[in-house]
Amino acid sequence: MADEFLIVKRRELFDQVWSAPMTKLAPKYGLSDVGLAKVCKKHKIPKPPVGHWAKLEHGKASPKPELPELNDTDLEEIRFFRAGFEPVAKHVEAVATTPEIVVKDDLRNPHRLVDQAREKLRSETAGYRGLVSVGSQCCLDISVTKKSLSRALRILEALIRYWESVGGCVSAGDPGTRFARDEDGVSISISEQIVRHEKPRRDRYYKEYTYEATGKLTLSIDRWGEGLRKSWSDGKVQRLENVLGNVAVALEKWVLHERERRLDRQCEERQEREAMKTREAKNAFAELESERIKNLEALADDWVRAGQIRDYLADLEGKIASQAIKPIDPESFAKWIPWAKWYADSICPITPTPPRPEIDEPITRINKSIEDLDLTAKTRRGLKQGQVSDSDELAELTKHQLEERCGDRYSNMYCEATRVLEGLGYDISARSRW
Repeated sequence: MADEFLIVKRRELFDQVWSAPMTKLAPKYGLSDVGLAKVCKKHKIPKPPVGHWAKLEHGKASPKPELPELNDTDLEEIRFFRAGFEPVAKHVEAVATTPEIVVKDDLRNPHRLVDQAREKLRSETAGYRGLVSVGSQCCLDISVTKKSLSRALRILEALIRYWESVGGCVSAGDPGTRFARDEDGVSISISEQIVRHEKPRRDRYYKEYTYEATGKLTLSIDRWGEGLRKSWSDGKVQRLENVLGNVAVALEKWVLHERERRLDRQCEERQEREAMKTREAKNAFAELESERIKNLEALADDWVRAGQIRDYLADLEGKIASQAIKPIDPESFAKWIPWAKWYADSICPITPTPPRPEIDEPITRINKSIEDLDLTAKTRRGLKQGQVSDSDELAELTKHQLEERCGDRYSNMYCEATRVLEGLGYDISARSRW
């Protein structure tokens, strides 16, 4: 089935929610009642309270609230999406007729899972309540007395045979006995009802009990689902053997319910992935925008600072020209003025930066012979071994070349040479200290 979008107005969905139970309305939109309830919550649509439909059925009043107004116009329309989804209603109609499931009087040629459970449970020792079970091992989930074991196995035999005959599959293990179709299924268990009797007290602080098996069995579906039946028991008249058709219909509904929940989870995951993409894109845009703003503000600040410096220099030169003030050191001031103008141009983002005028005497490097350098004994021996003559030659050697010529394996000599060269005025910006 192709992907479809169904757009419904918020007011329309509100009226529908208050005209039919969620369990009947949800399949129309390819959702479970839980999924539809989430949609109502997101779009601020009030739902009927618990007991609403029962009150109406018995002629009692259950007021319908007003639909609250929203400021967010995006929530006024609901878009329902389901990929590869068949409406649940079709499946429910397919199992609307209760099948007739007959429980045999014996276990001849049992199903492999039933035969496996029989062998394991027969060899088990009963627990303190008199029940035999094998926990989460690869076995049907049965917890009964040995007296009721045969009957429990025959009930499960009939139910398993029917389920497989209509295309389902059954597996045993952890968790329990699983009835499934494709990816979706539920676990069931069968147990015996036990009555607990308190023994006469011998100690006021300690109670003791005895346990009595009733022979009454309960078949339970070990899941939670709103509005779905999950247990059937022997009663005064009712026997599990007579209600297996109802159990089969319920199993179909449970499997569909689990399928809906899985599809809902997948839908929510898709929604979250799309939301995450948008969220990440917005965050990335916000970071870029913040960086642009910071850069712009920094450029504007530099432009203002450059203008302030130029105004100051112009005013300063005017005062000196009018002899309102005099520089203390005219020779140094004459060098300082071009440098100050250059600095203003260098920080101004809209002015090309001219060459820097020399204001101070440049630091000159001093070439010395290796014998005149202040070196440690190990480095001096290494440099002599490598036949390095002076500091100019030493400055030209890379770390690798120094190791090859002088045998330095631990970078100590290179680090020492870097310190010495820096002290002699050499540019060491391309050299590492380590």
